[in-house]
Amino acid sequence: KTTAYAIVFVTIYHEVAQELADYFILTKHAHLSPFWALSLNFVSGLSVMLGGIIVLLTNVSDMFNGVILSITAGVYLYIAACECLPRAVAIAKRNSTKSLRIDLLIVFAMFIVGTI
Repeated sequence: KTTAYAIVFVTIYHEVAQELADYFILTKHAHLSPFWALSLNFVSGLSVMLGGIIVLLTNVSDMFNGVILSITAGVYLYIAACECLPRAVAIAKRNSTKSLRIDLLIVFAMFIVGTI
């Protein structure tokens, strides 16, 4: 029972942080109004619920689950490699000149840890 409460708490904490981050990215970087940012965030959440309901209502094989998980893992790796890693390397280059190799090694190590 304690483990279940811990999982619920961690999940809620993760989702609150994720939704706040999505909101700030949509309003600050994508320059959307708060109404549109919240609306798109809500529709995105509904799409996740719809996908979950579809999977629960259909007979999904283990192989199909593996394929879906592989595709989503590939999407996360693509985003990390194409969006996040170049920004982290640019920040490491801008902030440090003496220990650039060490900073780049740390950035790459954190990328590897994040993908595992």
